[in-house]
Amino acid sequence: MVTVDAARALGWEDEIGSLEAGKKADLVVVNMRRPHLMPNFMPVHRLIYEAVGHDIETVIVDGKVLMEEGKVLSVDEEVIYDAAQAEALALVERAGLQSHMGHQSWGQVYQTFSGEFTFPE
Repeated sequence: MVTVDAARALGWEDEIGSLEAGKKADLVVVNMRRPHLMPNFMPVHRLIYEAVGHDIETVIVDGKVLMEEGKVLSVDEEVIYDAAQAEALALVERAGLQSHMGHQSWGQVYQTFSGEFTFPE
Protein backbone atom coordinates (compact mmCIF):
# COMPACT_ATOMS: atom_id res chain seq x y z
CA MET A 1 0.00 0.00 0.00
CA VAL A 2 2.79 2.45 0.81
CA THR A 3 5.02 1.24 -2.00
CA VAL A 4 3.32 -0.13 -5.10
CA ASP A 5 0.01 1.71 -4.62
CA ALA A 6 1.74 4.96 -3.67
CA ALA A 7 3.97 4.78 -6.75
CA ARG A 8 0.94 4.08 -8.91
CA ALA A 9 -0.94 7.03 -7.39
CA LEU A 10 1.99 9.30 -8.23
CA GLY A 11 2.28 7.89 -11.74
CA TRP A 12 5.80 6.62 -11.01
CA GLU A 13 5.12 2.89 -10.96
CA ASP A 14 7.65 2.37 -13.77
CA GLU A 15 10.41 3.92 -11.64
CA ILE A 16 9.67 3.08 -7.97
CA GLY A 17 7.32 1.11 -5.74
CA SER A 18 8.71 -2.41 -5.97
CA LEU A 19 12.03 -4.19 -5.94
CA GLU A 20 12.67 -4.91 -9.60
CA ALA A 21 15.65 -4.62 -11.93
CA GLY A 22 15.85 -1.11 -13.35
CA LYS A 23 13.77 0.54 -10.63
CA LYS A 24 15.13 2.95 -8.03
CA ALA A 25 15.17 1.72 -4.44
CA ASP A 26 16.59 2.64 -1.07
CA LEU A 27 17.09 -0.28 1.31
CA VAL A 28 18.10 -0.56 4.95
CA VAL A 29 19.01 -3.90 6.53
CA VAL A 30 18.38 -3.92 10.28
CA ASN A 31 19.83 -6.58 12.59
CA MET A 32 16.81 -7.59 14.68
CA ARG A 33 18.83 -10.12 16.73
CA ARG A 34 19.91 -7.65 19.40
CA PRO A 35 19.20 -7.91 23.13
CA HIS A 36 16.97 -4.81 23.21
CA LEU A 37 14.87 -6.21 20.34
CA MET A 38 14.14 -9.49 22.09
CA PRO A 39 11.96 -11.47 22.47
CA ASN A 40 11.51 -11.74 18.74
CA PHE A 41 7.78 -11.24 18.37
CA MET A 42 5.88 -8.22 17.07
CA PRO A 43 8.78 -7.43 14.69
CA VAL A 44 7.12 -4.40 13.09
CA HIS A 45 6.53 -2.87 16.52
CA ARG A 46 10.11 -3.61 17.55
CA LEU A 47 11.48 -2.12 14.33
CA ILE A 48 9.45 1.08 14.60
CA TYR A 49 9.63 1.75 18.31
CA GLU A 50 12.77 0.07 19.61
CA ALA A 51 15.36 -0.31 16.85
CA VAL A 52 18.02 2.41 16.80
CA GLY A 53 20.76 3.57 14.46
CA HIS A 54 23.42 1.12 15.59
CA ASP A 55 21.08 -1.76 14.64
CA ILE A 56 21.50 -0.85 10.97
CA GLU A 57 23.95 -3.10 9.14
CA THR A 58 23.56 -2.18 5.47
CA VAL A 59 22.24 0.86 3.61
CA ILE A 60 21.73 0.95 -0.16
CA VAL A 61 20.56 4.15 -1.85
CA ASP A 62 19.58 4.04 -5.52
CA GLY A 63 21.74 0.95 -6.03
CA LYS A 64 24.84 2.32 -4.27
CA VAL A 65 25.97 0.60 -1.05
CA LEU A 66 26.64 3.38 1.49
CA MET A 67 27.03 1.18 4.58
CA GLU A 68 27.98 -2.47 4.87
CA GLU A 69 28.33 -4.54 8.05
CA GLY A 70 27.84 -1.34 10.07
CA LYS A 71 30.73 0.47 8.36
CA VAL A 72 29.98 3.66 6.44
CA LEU A 73 31.64 3.42 3.03
CA SER A 74 30.74 6.84 1.62
CA VAL A 75 32.78 8.95 4.09
CA ASP A 76 35.74 8.57 6.42
CA GLU A 77 34.01 8.25 9.81
CA GLU A 78 37.15 9.21 11.74
CA VAL A 79 37.36 12.52 9.88
CA ILE A 80 33.69 13.19 10.65
CA TYR A 81 34.15 12.34 14.36
CA ASP A 82 37.15 14.67 14.59
CA ALA A 83 35.29 17.50 12.84
CA ALA A 84 32.21 17.02 15.06
CA GLN A 85 34.36 17.10 18.21
CA ALA A 86 36.14 20.26 17.06
CA GLU A 87 32.84 21.98 16.24
CA ALA A 88 31.33 20.97 19.60
CA LEU A 89 34.33 22.39 21.48
CA ALA A 90 34.20 25.58 19.39
CA LEU A 91 30.50 25.96 20.22
CA VAL A 92 31.18 25.57 23.95
CA GLU A 93 33.92 28.20 23.68
CA ARG A 94 31.77 30.65 21.68
CA ALA A 95 29.00 30.25 24.26
CA GLY A 96 31.45 30.82 27.11
CA LEU A 97 30.48 27.55 28.79
CA GLN A 98 33.93 26.03 29.35
CA SER A 99 33.59 26.31 33.16
CA HIS A 100 30.34 24.33 33.01
CA MET A 101 31.83 21.33 31.22
CA GLY A 102 33.77 19.84 34.16
CA HIS A 103 31.28 17.56 35.87
CA GLN A 104 30.87 14.11 34.34
CA SER A 105 28.29 12.66 36.71
CA TRP A 106 24.53 13.09 36.34
CA GLY A 107 24.44 13.26 40.13
CA GLN A 108 26.53 16.43 39.99
CA VAL A 109 24.73 18.26 37.21
CA TYR A 110 23.02 20.56 39.73
CA GLN A 111 26.49 21.76 40.77
CA THR A 112 27.49 22.54 37.18
CA PHE A 113 24.95 25.35 36.82
CA SER A 114 24.80 26.56 40.41
CA GLY A 115 26.83 29.68 39.63
CA GLU A 116 25.70 32.82 37.88
CA PHE A 117 25.48 32.56 34.10
CA THR A 118 25.80 35.41 31.63
CA PHE A 119 25.61 35.23 27.88
CA PRO A 120 28.75 36.22 25.97
CA GLU A 121 28.57 39.38 23.92
